[in-house]
Amino acid sequence: MTPEEYYYQNKLKKYTQNTLFEMRVKSLDWMLGCFKKGTIRRTTIINLIPLGNLYELLQHMEVEERYEDCQIIKEVIDTIYEHDKKSNMSSKRKKEIIRLLENTIRTESEKKGGGNKELIAKLEIRLEDVREFKSKKSV
Repeated sequence: MTPEEYYYQNKLKKYTQNTLFEMRVKSLDWMLGCFKKGTIRRTTIINLIPLGNLYELLQHMEVEERYEDCQIIKEVIDTIYEHDKKSNMSSKRKKEIIRLLENTIRTESEKKGGGNKELIAKLEIRLEDVREFKSKKSV
């Protein structure tokens, strides 16, 4: 082992888990800025950074009570990963989801005692979200 290899090997050991997480958050902030400028593509980010790693990082920062960093991570998740779920809904799929939600709400309401009120409220919120959704073609 050369002196240079020894130096760099010991230098990497000095980085703690917290330091590595901080570097990740800073790089995520930079990456999000690049994405907003248009210099990096969504598919590149999705292929390089697994969503599970972001949730792990988010959980660690919550434990450390670093809420400013949590905001950056959450913005990355919402902007890049959650966008795909919303943008790819066709009008046919939208109508199908609306029909299924209305059917579930109706059957739950017809149960004895009015059914599960919390479930009905959540389904109605989801139904309004789907109804307000605009596809890429209509935007």
